[in-house]
Amino acid sequence: MAWILNEQGDTLLVRQAAGRRYWTLPGGKVKRGEGLLKALQREVKEETGLNVRVGELVAVMDRPEKAAVTLLFEAQSKRGRIKVRQKQKEIDDVGFGSFLPENASPSASYFWSLLRCAN
Repeated sequence: MAWILNEQGDTLLVRQAAGRRYWTLPGGKVKRGEGLLKALQREVKEETGLNVRVGELVAVMDRPEKAAVTLLFEAQSKRGRIKVRQKQKEIDDVGFGSFLPENASPSASYFWSLLRCAN
């Protein structure tokens, strides 16, 4: 997952188009043979249209119920100005927010509480 802030300090969120339609941070699964950073760049581009530079790993969430680990990286737009757009049918909406909507994914809620509430 990517933690991307705009000039006002708001966080980039995407809303899933299917299932519970959670609001979450952009990101997704790594394909076989794909590196972590390339996978995150690909997922962010697919979901938001942004080309990003991936920075530091800032948090890890152990998800034993899913036999998975979710990683959160800082990321910045490769262009100075951030303009997002929905790019795929899996995402219903994209935008920046200063608060996390009620219908947020467990991973987004976890990372939000670590990074937003700590400041």
